[in-house]
Amino acid sequence: MLEPLVPLFAPYCGGVTQQLLLEAAVGQLLMGEWDGERRLERDGVRRFSLRWHGEPAPLETLRCELQFPDLPAVRYEFTLPAYQLVLWLMQRHEHQLPVSFWRWLLLGERPRSASGAAPLDGATAVA
Repeated sequence: MLEPLVPLFAPYCGGVTQQLLLEAAVGQLLMGEWDGERRLERDGVRRFSLRWHGEPAPLETLRCELQFPDLPAVRYEFTLPAYQLVLWLMQRHEHQLPVSFWRWLLLGERPRSASGAAPLDGATAVA
Protein backbone atom coordinates (compact mmCIF):
# COMPACT_ATOMS: atom_id res chain seq x y z
CA MET A 1 0.00 0.00 0.00
CA LEU A 2 3.04 2.27 0.38
CA GLU A 3 3.88 2.52 -3.32
CA PRO A 4 0.75 4.40 -4.53
CA LEU A 5 0.87 6.85 -1.59
CA VAL A 6 4.41 8.15 -2.11
CA PRO A 7 3.60 10.03 -5.36
CA LEU A 8 0.54 11.58 -3.67
CA PHE A 9 2.67 13.07 -0.90
CA ALA A 10 5.65 14.05 -3.08
CA PRO A 11 4.31 17.48 -4.21
CA TYR A 12 3.75 18.47 -0.56
CA CYS A 13 7.00 17.05 0.76
CA GLY A 14 9.80 18.25 -1.49
CA GLY A 15 9.15 16.10 -4.55
CA VAL A 16 11.16 13.04 -5.45
CA THR A 17 14.48 14.58 -4.44
CA GLN A 18 14.04 13.04 -1.00
CA GLN A 19 12.44 9.78 -2.11
CA LEU A 20 13.98 7.54 0.57
CA LEU A 21 13.00 9.87 3.41
CA LEU A 22 9.52 10.23 1.93
CA GLU A 23 9.06 6.47 1.63
CA ALA A 24 10.15 5.93 5.24
CA ALA A 25 7.85 8.69 6.51
CA VAL A 26 4.82 7.45 4.56
CA GLY A 27 5.54 3.94 5.88
CA GLN A 28 5.53 5.35 9.41
CA LEU A 29 2.31 7.25 8.67
CA LEU A 30 0.62 3.96 7.82
CA MET A 31 1.67 2.52 11.20
CA GLY A 32 -0.32 5.18 13.07
CA GLU A 33 2.23 5.74 15.81
CA TRP A 34 5.81 6.64 16.57
CA ASP A 35 7.80 6.64 19.79
CA GLY A 36 10.48 9.26 20.14
CA GLU A 37 12.27 11.46 22.59
CA ARG A 38 12.59 15.16 23.30
CA ARG A 39 16.02 16.30 24.41
CA LEU A 40 15.98 18.91 27.14
CA GLU A 41 18.80 21.17 28.26
CA ARG A 42 18.67 20.39 31.97
CA ASP A 43 16.57 17.27 32.41
CA GLY A 44 18.18 15.15 29.72
CA VAL A 45 15.60 13.29 27.65
CA ARG A 46 11.82 12.86 27.80
CA ARG A 47 10.37 9.90 25.96
CA PHE A 48 7.06 10.39 24.17
CA SER A 49 4.52 8.47 22.17
CA LEU A 50 2.79 10.06 19.18
CA ARG A 51 -0.33 8.41 17.75
CA TRP A 52 -2.65 9.50 14.94
CA HIS A 53 -5.87 8.43 13.21
CA GLY A 54 -7.27 9.39 9.84
CA GLU A 55 -7.00 8.71 6.15
CA PRO A 56 -3.44 8.50 4.74
CA ALA A 57 -3.93 11.17 2.08
CA PRO A 58 -1.95 14.45 1.98
CA LEU A 59 -4.81 16.88 2.61
CA GLU A 60 -6.80 14.70 5.00
CA THR A 61 -6.92 15.80 8.62
CA LEU A 62 -5.26 13.53 11.16
CA ARG A 63 -6.31 13.45 14.80
CA CYS A 64 -3.14 13.17 16.87
CA GLU A 65 -2.24 12.56 20.48
CA LEU A 66 1.15 13.07 22.11
CA GLN A 67 1.85 11.56 25.54
CA PHE A 68 4.88 11.35 27.78
CA PRO A 69 5.05 7.99 29.64
CA ASP A 70 6.97 9.58 32.52
CA LEU A 71 4.44 12.43 32.80
CA PRO A 72 0.98 10.84 32.50
CA ALA A 73 -0.80 14.14 33.23
CA VAL A 74 0.80 15.79 30.18
CA ARG A 75 -1.08 15.04 26.99
CA TYR A 76 -1.55 17.04 23.80
CA GLU A 77 -4.34 16.47 21.29
CA PHE A 78 -4.19 18.16 17.92
CA THR A 79 -5.22 17.92 14.29
CA LEU A 80 -3.18 18.63 11.20
CA PRO A 81 -2.99 17.74 7.50
CA ALA A 82 -1.37 14.36 6.87
CA TYR A 83 1.31 15.91 4.65
CA GLN A 84 2.56 18.04 7.56
CA LEU A 85 3.04 14.99 9.75
CA VAL A 86 4.85 13.27 6.88
CA LEU A 87 7.14 16.30 6.53
CA TRP A 88 7.99 16.20 10.25
CA LEU A 89 8.58 12.44 10.07
CA MET A 90 10.92 13.05 7.14
CA GLN A 91 12.83 15.60 9.22
CA ARG A 92 13.22 13.44 12.31
CA HIS A 93 16.74 12.67 13.39
CA GLU A 94 17.39 9.52 15.36
CA HIS A 95 14.42 9.50 17.77
CA GLN A 96 13.71 13.23 17.67
CA LEU A 97 11.13 15.27 15.82
CA PRO A 98 12.37 18.57 14.35
CA VAL A 99 12.33 21.80 16.33
CA SER A 100 9.61 23.13 14.01
CA PHE A 101 7.19 20.53 15.40
CA TRP A 102 7.80 21.59 18.99
CA ARG A 103 7.61 25.29 18.09
CA TRP A 104 4.25 24.67 16.43
CA LEU A 105 2.87 22.57 19.28
CA LEU A 106 4.14 24.65 22.20
CA LEU A 107 4.38 28.17 20.79
CA GLY A 108 1.89 28.13 17.94
CA GLU A 109 4.52 28.97 15.31
CA ARG A 110 3.47 28.07 11.80
CA PRO A 111 6.05 25.86 10.09
CA ARG A 112 7.00 26.38 6.47
CA SER A 113 6.14 23.74 3.91
CA ALA A 114 8.68 22.29 1.51
CA SER A 115 7.50 24.86 -1.05
CA GLY A 116 7.94 27.75 1.40
CA ALA A 117 4.22 28.37 1.84
CA ALA A 118 2.76 28.48 5.33
CA PRO A 119 0.75 25.27 5.87
CA LEU A 120 -1.59 24.14 8.61
CA ASP A 121 -4.67 26.19 7.87
CA GLY A 122 -7.28 24.72 10.17
CA ALA A 123 -4.79 22.81 12.32
CA THR A 124 -5.34 22.94 16.06
CA ALA A 125 -3.45 21.96 19.18
CA VAL A 126 -4.89 21.54 22.67
CA ALA A 127 -2.82 20.85 25.78
